[in-house]
Amino acid sequence: MRIPELLLPAGDMESLATALLYGADAVYLGADGPNLRARAAGFGGAGLAQAVAAAHQAKAHVYVCVNATPRQQDLALVRQGLDQAVEAGADGLIIADPGVARLAARHAPSLPIHVSTQANTRNAEALAFWRDFGAVRANLARECAAREVMELCAARDRDLPGFELEVFAHGAQCMAFSGRCQLSVHMTGRGVNQAGRTASMGSCAHPCRYEYRLRSVLEERKREGSDAWEVLEHWTSDGSGPGPDTSDAPGQEPWTQYLAPQDLCLIWQARWLARIGVDCLKIEGRTRSSAYLAVVGDAWRFALDSIRAGSFQPRAALNELRHAATRPLTAGLFGADPRRQIPGLKNNPGLKNITSLDPASARSLPLARVLGPSENIASGPAWEVELKGTFDPARPQGLTLLLPGLRRPVLAPQDYRLERPDGLPLTAGHPGLRAVLFCAHPGLAPGIFLR
Repeated sequence: MRIPELLLPAGDMESLATALLYGADAVYLGADGPNLRARAAGFGGAGLAQAVAAAHQAKAHVYVCVNATPRQQDLALVRQGLDQAVEAGADGLIIADPGVARLAARHAPSLPIHVSTQANTRNAEALAFWRDFGAVRANLARECAAREVMELCAARDRDLPGFELEVFAHGAQCMAFSGRCQLSVHMTGRGVNQAGRTASMGSCAHPCRYEYRLRSVLEERKREGSDAWEVLEHWTSDGSGPGPDTSDAPGQEPWTQYLAPQDLCLIWQARWLARIGVDCLKIEGRTRSSAYLAVVGDAWRFALDSIRAGSFQPRAALNELRHAATRPLTAGLFGADPRRQIPGLKNNPGLKNITSLDPASARSLPLARVLGPSENIASGPAWEVELKGTFDPARPQGLTLLLPGLRRPVLAPQDYRLERPDGLPLTAGHPGLRAVLFCAHPGLAPGIFLR
């Protein structure tokens, strides 16, 4: 069994440092070329070379995303991004569009091509096509069910030895087919000669995350002697329809996210994915916070290391992942249908437990990040920290250190104190505030988060 590469996102330099500290084997990021996270800070200009140098020092690879579906007028920017990746010494390119792949073969022939999940690869002939084109890896379509992934791994081993397969394992899902959605453009509009908020260029407005109010109820009724379904529409704007009674108005649904999918989490399937030969597990989150990345990255690193040690501990990793879960977690096509039997996963309790995480259970994202040693050492070891959340100095539970390897030592209130940079006691804290942490715990180091 080979342990898959852990591929973590890096939206900016802080996220990059966090990914490397908490166990990334490789990071993926955006540079000057068009990519699917246009809102992420990215690494323009000389920033990419700095990012590559930092990753290589940590013995991690860097894959540059050029995975948008560019228009004709965007090709100059594509060439610029390819040239930048070559000059920076990146380790590979993530590409979805055949035209971009063709440009990469000419402008960046030294860089391996990884096919993005946006290319919708879900059959062995597509894998062979990309291999023949020069790609070395394909991230399978997110729409692949567990059995399909297993069959593609078997076909790869038989017909395309050496070709790598990657699977999207954790993070936000799209309501469309691998992000090919026009709902954002339809709802936000676009100006003349402008692409608008298009998902294929990384500027999706995420209307699937909006809250909507249902103004009608659809009733599905099976016709006698037929497999067809009859749909009856009942308007409920006057409160007289068959909808449920709510505190808002009888017969109306409250505002809710009808189109929003749950977040994917394949932590229970990690050992099975390693056993069938998946080479890389990708974690979503280039626009997520570094605090989120610390929790998720550390949990997945712990899970993969426990597989390597022969003592797989998915429940411990999942217990940590719940702290970063802003939406319900699901195994998606790997376990959403209880009638589906997946080889090697029969009677796995995790298939049920992951979707039954109590949304009301206590969750806590990191409150602060260690920036570095403080010059204020007159009162003992001191560290400069940046608050990531609202902090109450009177909290009785103290602080928990998020140390790599899922180590979580707790600092009792008497074991530390926080002061403002001017030396006055910290009476209240809010995100972005700098403070000085006085504490002698040996686990403290630059980049460590505290919860």
